[in-house]
Amino acid sequence: MEYKPITIYCPRCGRKTGTHDGRATMLKTMKCNKCNVRVIYDPHTKETKVKRFEQGFSSSGKVFL
Repeated sequence: MEYKPITIYCPRCGRKTGTHDGRATMLKTMKCNKCNVRVIYDPHTKETKVKRFEQGFSSSGKVFL
């Protein structure tokens, strides 16, 4: 079976944020460098959602998704 990569675009600005390999079933989370938002792609529903980056709770800058 051939898998085709899916290109993921930011819903706000239309810029390419990443690709999905077509096989993984987990949510794919990327950052749009133009809008500075998180772009979340759900492979089950094939929907793209936008969320803001939350303020970090520690000085390390780690984001807990």
